[in-house]
Amino acid sequence: MAVKAGGIADAADWVFPDVVTAFGNGTNSVTATAWAVLPTTTCSASVVNAHPTDTLLCLVSYGAWMSSTVGSSLRVGVDVSGAVTIAPGVGGGAAAGWGEIPATTYEQTSSQHQATITVECPPGTTTFAIWAYRAAASGTHAVNYPTLRIVPLRYLP
Repeated sequence: MAVKAGGIADAADWVFPDVVTAFGNGTNSVTATAWAVLPTTTCSASVVNAHPTDTLLCLVSYGAWMSSTVGSSLRVGVDVSGAVTIAPGVGGGAAAGWGEIPATTYEQTSSQHQATITVECPPGTTTFAIWAYRAAASGTHAVNYPTLRIVPLRYLP
């Protein structure tokens, strides 16, 4: 929509970003016992909020095939950087609680885990990356075929 001369520009006048997706087509043996980027097949995507002042509310879905050979937990989260910084895990403006962090805590060959959060992206470029960690150093833990889907919902004035 064009703004007429002398008109006041608002969020409705800005081009809305497209949905952004990313995937890591491979496997990751997770050895980190603290949050860390996936070691082999990473998965990251960026969204650009071109509005000069308004924040862009985005729905962020992420998931992966996860497996563990022991009963210790394996978790997957999203690291957010750029126009806003949010560490993976609970709080900070992304996951409201551990129920929004995909985890496996029992022995299994592989199962799909997914979560959805919302993130407020200020003007600029915001990058999302899948991170993971395991609670114990023993056993084999894997996060395979990670995916991200970022869906811009609306501008927040």
